[in-house]
Amino acid sequence: MRSRPRSGLVPSAIAALVLPAGLAQAATPIAGHYPPGQTGIRGAATPGVGWAFTNFNRFFSNLETRDGNGAAAGDVGEVRYANISMFTWSTPWKVLGMRYGALAGIPFSTGNLNPSDAETGSTSLGLGDALLTPISLYGAAPSFDYQFQFTLWSSSGRFTPGGSDNRGAGFPALVYSLGGVWYPDQSRASWSVSGVARFEQNLEQADTEIDPGDDVVFDWGAGKVVSAWSKPLDAGVSGFATWQLDDQSGGSTAADLGRYRNFGLGPEAALSVSEAVVLRLRLHWEFGTRNAVQGNNAWLIANFRI
Repeated sequence: MRSRPRSGLVPSAIAALVLPAGLAQAATPIAGHYPPGQTGIRGAATPGVGWAFTNFNRFFSNLETRDGNGAAAGDVGEVRYANISMFTWSTPWKVLGMRYGALAGIPFSTGNLNPSDAETGSTSLGLGDALLTPISLYGAAPSFDYQFQFTLWSSSGRFTPGGSDNRGAGFPALVYSLGGVWYPDQSRASWSVSGVARFEQNLEQADTEIDPGDDVVFDWGAGKVVSAWSKPLDAGVSGFATWQLDDQSGGSTAADLGRYRNFGLGPEAALSVSEAVVLRLRLHWEFGTRNAVQGNNAWLIANFRI
């Protein structure tokens, strides 16, 4: 996750745009996997039966390190790129009264999706930490969609303790997600209010014996479907909030790094080009950051029903 918050759904040919980077000057805790803001408007909507492919293009800036009081503690000044390919399978089979599905995500990026201050300044492209969600349960009612997911987030990305070219976090995680979408007009072609909470159980980091501590990420969005170019356009606002729940410990961790947090907010719009293709733009400006690298995010997302 990027609290970059440095936040797993986290998901090719790739190009990178990188600005000159300076070294941050304050130690920050290790963040979790999930890049905050990856789901926005209708983030917990129940998909149709079948296969879908979603390609996430994320341009994210690491501007500066913020200390425990939220004050600037070091300049970073870089922009990075990530491409996440997500494959989703939704079935008609029922489990506990909900439809069963599964998904997998494969990220490539020019930097760790949730970097600490020591992991800025690299420009090369590499495989990140892939994820698998073997359990994804979906439900629907006239005014609601709802979902529960269990995700295994790997440590497949390159990781070296203290390295500036890390593409992974160096530790696996278990992620538990619960979300819903409310349709106030009982119509999925009108207003929607959505939220997805993800609890990340972060395991010990390889080679350092550091326990990063657990965290929670909350993505949300609110929008309304209107007509644009004779096509449905779902437009509104979305955002995220991230909190570290317990302190980082183990290894050579400083006695008290403090806990990280940060927030993001911005506009979002999704154009349904056809019944099988949806194009989405999401912009998030970060604020309220503590003990993390702060920046901004631009998401260009294409979803294809197969």
